[in-house]
Amino acid sequence: MNEDDSRRHTALARLQARYGEARELASFSAEHDSNLDWILGSNRSESEPPADLHRKMIPLLALWLEDLAVELESGLASRPPGETDESTALAQQACKSAAATLREATEGFAAAHRRSV
Repeated sequence: MNEDDSRRHTALARLQARYGEARELASFSAEHDSNLDWILGSNRSESEPPADLHRKMIPLLALWLEDLAVELESGLASRPPGETDESTALAQQACKSAAATLREATEGFAAAHRRSV
């Protein structure tokens, strides 16, 4: 594996981890969720590694991930019934943190692919 491939692989692994964390906190739309899950989540194909994504898909992937980050920040993340104010505040902080780390991972992923073009 050359240096560019290694950088893309590391960026993808980080993005997959951040996506998984964010996905647990959000109630994302079914269309975006199925597309992101196919690329980054539990439904991804091991026979076609996402590291070999077509270059044209990367900007679309970044937009979907930005939508997820906005959803997390806007408070649309799922909240269990009967939450206290304190637990709601903690959940909101977790969502904001997840949105920030998802954005960082998305930027790193896009940058790794820009370098290799």
